[in-house]
Amino acid sequence: MENDGGILLGEGKGKLTTIDAIGQSMAAGPVFSTAIIGAFMYSFCPGASPATMILTTIGILGLGLVIAGFAKKFSGAGALYEYLAHSIGKRAGVMGAGAYWLAYTAFGVSIPIIAGCVTAPFCAAHLGFNPPWWACTLVITAIIAALNLIGVRISVKTQLSVLSLSLIPFAILCIVVIAKGGATGNTFAVFNPGHVEAGGSVFKGMLFAILMFVGFELSASLGEETAEPKKSIPRAVIATVLIVGVVYTVTQYVGSIGSGGPNKVPFDFGVMAQVYVGNWLSILINLGIIFDIIGIGIGFFSGCSRVGFALARDGMLPAPLAKVSKRRVPAVSLWVTIALTVLGTVITGLAFHWDNGMNSSIGLINAAWGYEVLSAMGTIIVALVYATLCIAGFFMFIKDKMWLTVLGAVLGFAVAVGAVTAQFLPGLAPSGTAAVGRTMGIIGVGVVIVWIIYHVVRNPDRVEAAGEHALKHEMTEVNL
Repeated sequence: MENDGGILLGEGKGKLTTIDAIGQSMAAGPVFSTAIIGAFMYSFCPGASPATMILTTIGILGLGLVIAGFAKKFSGAGALYEYLAHSIGKRAGVMGAGAYWLAYTAFGVSIPIIAGCVTAPFCAAHLGFNPPWWACTLVITAIIAALNLIGVRISVKTQLSVLSLSLIPFAILCIVVIAKGGATGNTFAVFNPGHVEAGGSVFKGMLFAILMFVGFELSASLGEETAEPKKSIPRAVIATVLIVGVVYTVTQYVGSIGSGGPNKVPFDFGVMAQVYVGNWLSILINLGIIFDIIGIGIGFFSGCSRVGFALARDGMLPAPLAKVSKRRVPAVSLWVTIALTVLGTVITGLAFHWDNGMNSSIGLINAAWGYEVLSAMGTIIVALVYATLCIAGFFMFIKDKMWLTVLGAVLGFAVAVGAVTAQFLPGLAPSGTAAVGRTMGIIGVGVVIVWIIYHVVRNPDRVEAAGEHALKHEMTEVNL
């Protein structure tokens, strides 16, 4: 391995294309988010979930415009780290990077856990054996790790292949349900925010809708590995928001008209596939969810290992994390993510029991709580980073008179701050394990604050050097 303060990532010079960058950003996981998170979203805004998704997409698109604006100017592996350093100062940049790394490490660790909880019952139902959830989690962790260690060119292409295959059965289901009119007929009423059913709330639904988009900016961490980063990264970010926004809106519409009715069909795409098409499509839907979760894991492992690499390269994390393999992969940083995933699996097992659900679903449900805690923790932290980035973007782009991006900053800030504020409002605040995740998120923010204060007091030269490294990237305007 090499450890050079000026080393760049990637197998030789940057070779990734816009399509590869989209593959990385698609770690937002449209199939998994549609099937799992989308069901939660629908439960909070039944009757108007497509309208809720459109409103959320507009807000996230605003945030995407801010990130795209920054990506036109700066193109290092640190991504948001560098954007903040250029706009509101070196210390803010370093602190934002630390928070971002912690959030995406939480997401990265949580993904194999939920993957194990989804894969175990699938094996029991269709493959004739019933492995424990934690064994599935460890196997999937190994697969994700291997693809990342091979190199980012392989991992992002794998993500694209997995995503394409996973979307096919969902596309079939959507076409059939719309053609048949679902359970109650096609209607435009669900696109009206005021059509929400009693007890529901568009704002409650938006909380889960925002979570569905988390990860759309992951391609920004590939700046040093992309052939034309100042063109490809902005295009990838905006394209990802638009693509997944359309997918989420269509699938929410299909779920809205396909569920309910005389047969009381649940908002479950696997069940809907069986009702409207047949068991074979239900199997493919569930397989697609599993494959997409693996794709998400590839993206989050890649993203958090690269931000960890960027911080270590600048002396803000232990130096070994800046070491890279012969393939120019941040291998040590990646191994840390792998180790934390194994640790998270053990803690989840100890906290929520090791029961693999052979006699009931209780063990799997309990294990899934580990995912809920970690994802809630990550969402709190990353939403605050998003809000800070929007503030930075507002002041930077208003000077450049980039009015559309300025408007995007306002919309993105409203979405991010609204997501965090809602966590503490009566009637909207989470309970149970989600509340534990919220508390861990606040603790995580506190840890990051202590971390930056420690370095400012004890190692001010490192903070200065870390911020200065971000400022080295040439500011060059490139049109989309």
